Amino acid sequence: MFGNFWVDGEGRLRVGELRVSELAERFGTPLFVMDENRIRENYRRFREAFASKWEKVIVAYAYKANSLLAVCRVLREEGAGAEVVSEGELRMALKVGVPPELIFFNGNAKSEAEIELAVEKGIRINLDSLEEIEVVGRICRRMGKKAGVGLRVNPGIEVPTHPYIATGVKESKFGMELETGEALEGFRRAKEEGLRIEGIHFHLGSQLLDLSPFEEGVRKVMDFLLLLKEKLGMELEFVDMGGGLGVPERPGEKGPSPEDLASRVVSIFREYVGKGLKPFTLVLEPGRYLVNDAGILLLRVEYVKPRRGRPTWLCVDGGTNLLLRPALLGTYYHMELADRMGEEERETVNVGGPLCQAGDVIGRERKLPRAKRGEVLVVFNAGAYTLTMANQYNSRPRAAVVMVKGERAEIIRKRETCEDLWRYDLLPSWLG
Repeated sequence: MFGNFWVDGEGRLRVGELRVSELAERFGTPLFVMDENRIRENYRRFREAFASKWEKVIVAYAYKANSLLAVCRVLREEGAGAEVVSEGELRMALKVGVPPELIFFNGNAKSEAEIELAVEKGIRINLDSLEEIEVVGRICRRMGKKAGVGLRVNPGIEVPTHPYIATGVKESKFGMELETGEALEGFRRAKEEGLRIEGIHFHLGSQLLDLSPFEEGVRKVMDFLLLLKEKLGMELEFVDMGGGLGVPERPGEKGPSPEDLASRVVSIFREYVGKGLKPFTLVLEPGRYLVNDAGILLLRVEYVKPRRGRPTWLCVDGGTNLLLRPALLGTYYHMELADRMGEEERETVNVGGPLCQAGDVIGRERKLPRAKRGEVLVVFNAGAYTLTMANQYNSRPRAAVVMVKGERAEIIRKRETCEDLWRYDLLPSWLG
């Protein structure tokens, strides 16, 4: 579950040919480390799982998971498209060379400027609401262009994940409802607006370890496509089923494989092609699966605070400013001491960050060797939804990032400085 990170004969964690504690000494902490080879391996496995079973497949990497330029470039070299939700992500995709036809622009609150950019560049837009359909139609007429669009639908599926990342439930802000007829009305209006209707999009949620919601969601969407063909005579070019494939977080935890997911959903696709649906291009939007286990976070133990009858506190130099999800979603991150991986004698500890907030805790009641000040703590599975959610709370500059390939390690994002904290601040003239 920890990617290509491995332990040498001395109990020291390594990535490629490098010892991670040496990376901490060389580049400082806090430090994110990304393993290029693992990103490539994850992408190839994911794509092959579906491409071996379905003729036309596009894997559009979800930039929200980790939008570092180097990470996006690696995935582009592998052939990945891009799933984007903002002008920044869209421009990042273009910058690393993703062809416009492989970029899918999602989101429930796109600005008119963002829509204009997407139309100008020929990027597919997945429309999220009836009102957005009208806005895009008006913009296209004004620009004298025709946008290729998909419509995001909400299947109304209950999913076993944190409610903050359950996006296909009835209460969600995303998409047009299948159940109420809103989605069918959306396709009718898009046709009236003269938009080039190419596909349908849905996304059930994130970190799904149970595949049954995928099967239920796919069946609902396939039934809707039959209805769409019957009522409006529409046959679509692509079906975009989003992302959400869960990955294990804890040692010994098992998660579904991309091969498992592909087998289940492709069998349903073939069933509905047999009922009269035209074969379509399958679009997938993985994020976490591609980059999560390719990344670790290295932190320095600043102080050790024993507590009588309670867990010892390890006070480290990075907390929820770099790992927001434990506070936001209760996410578990596995942790070890970088150079003492094999030690069996352990004590119970809490791991607290440096922020002036009691909730700045990234691990509770963990079993670790008795730590000493200055040791390097490794946080595993830190490649996704960490950097993109990091903040500068307490005026702490964000961490540097290193990419490793074999024996090589280079900075791919510079460590912020204190000057960066106020770089965009201005004083009004009367305080100058």
